[in-house]
Amino acid sequence: MPAPEPDLPPGGERLGIVAGGGSLPVVVAQAARERGMVPIVARFADGISNEAITDLSRAFPWGRTGDAIDWLYAEGARKLVFCGTISSRPDFRSVIPSLRTLRILPKALSIVRGGDDVMLRNLSRYLETRGFELLAVQEIAPRLIAPAGVLSARPPRPREMLALAKAHRAATALGVLDAGQAAVASHERIIALEGIEGTRDMMRRVAEFRKAKRIGRTESPVLVKAVKPDQDRRFDLPSIGIQTIEEAIAAGISAIGVSAGESLILGIDDVLDAVNEAGICLMGLSRDEMDLRGDVQS
Repeated sequence: MPAPEPDLPPGGERLGIVAGGGSLPVVVAQAARERGMVPIVARFADGISNEAITDLSRAFPWGRTGDAIDWLYAEGARKLVFCGTISSRPDFRSVIPSLRTLRILPKALSIVRGGDDVMLRNLSRYLETRGFELLAVQEIAPRLIAPAGVLSARPPRPREMLALAKAHRAATALGVLDAGQAAVASHERIIALEGIEGTRDMMRRVAEFRKAKRIGRTESPVLVKAVKPDQDRRFDLPSIGIQTIEEAIAAGISAIGVSAGESLILGIDDVLDAVNEAGICLMGLSRDEMDLRGDVQS
């Protein structure tokens, strides 16, 4: 049962932020403040050592997940947003749980089964029973959403458009399997698919392929990050930032596509400066257009 309503200090509506690593939690917290909300941040996994978060926040190991839920509720947060990188999911069988976590352990073990999207859906249903409303990142920071069309100074070349369509189809197929969100392709073939290692390690593999000359000189690899077809849009939208661009440069990527209206660009001004300086094309991809081009290729 939810705890009694707390007596809140002066301020706006409390927003609970369940934060992983990277810059996204900081961006979301700032956007919340601009909307007159008070960020309350529970930091997990990659976000535990995130010193850039200066709001009211606490770090929690997985074994104190129950404590985090109770703390967020006691601090007056009734709306929650999940954001940031979590590179390894919780293993509740190998941690020493707190008493509060022991209370929810059977439910926690069932939540973490399945692919990422299944896990997040299970988690959302559980938190809703505890009195929370889960929001999407884009509801707090709509300016992060990638617009449609060519975003970079340079438009795509014909072969890059073929490659983007091919990579988009591959990434969408991965999404159907709840296996990943990203793919790298040339106009000739699929080069790499994202698995549990994440986009960063996939891009490192592509860089190694290029170094080993397993990617032909006539190939211009492209990266596509696409939302999963049945994905709960409140969680884990595909995103790119300046680090993605650095990884793309190292891997020899010539164009990047992201789902228009359904993906995030973190620090768009810096991202555009970086892709323009590197001569990389950046596009917000319309699913209908990519499906049409894919049909032409097949």
